[in-house]
Amino acid sequence: MAFQSYSEAHRDMVARTAEAVGLRLDDLDGVSFGPKSHKGPMKASADPNLDNLNSKLINVNSIEELKRIGGIPDSQFKEGNDRHLDYPDAVLTTDIMTAIERAKADDCALESFIAPQDLRKIDAAMLTFVNGDSEKVKGYEQVINALKFPGQILVTAGEDITVTPSNPLIIGENSPYVHGGLALFGTVTVEPGGQIQILIPVTFQASQLILK
Repeated sequence: MAFQSYSEAHRDMVARTAEAVGLRLDDLDGVSFGPKSHKGPMKASADPNLDNLNSKLINVNSIEELKRIGGIPDSQFKEGNDRHLDYPDAVLTTDIMTAIERAKADDCALESFIAPQDLRKIDAAMLTFVNGDSEKVKGYEQVINALKFPGQILVTAGEDITVTPSNPLIIGENSPYVHGGLALFGTVTVEPGGQIQILIPVTFQASQLILK
């Protein structure tokens, strides 16, 4: 289905997200995945030996940029509808400012200076910053950026993709060092028995989802 046939709102949604990762709508036009293009699983992976969906790695310089590209806007959580999210408290045993100063921009050294229980809280804060109300974990932003960024995300995009029992979609296999992924399609069709396996945190955007 050509993008010209989409509603203006749906077309604009895809175009805005594509632009955020350096793509144009024309780059996605005519890119179709499914039984006609693949004989087996369709894989989006940071490992070029596994990836068969022309995925690419995008550099991301901060947690705020990651949220802007693939996160959920804070405005969606102002009604208190984020009770399902586990926001970490702001109490840490590590003196974060001292740790950052000691590390001198070496993220590996910084990790060694932070207590294990605090590292777990930082990971939780990063996840909820992107997928929840970032204001509730704003105090973690500096240490997240120092510890996790710059980094990369895995981007897979196309005009449409058809998932079948013989053509499952697998996102994130052997991709341990990316900060998540973005899957962007105009139309996603899932036929009976088709499976989508998501192995890393992924934002999945589609103008149309067809479940047969």
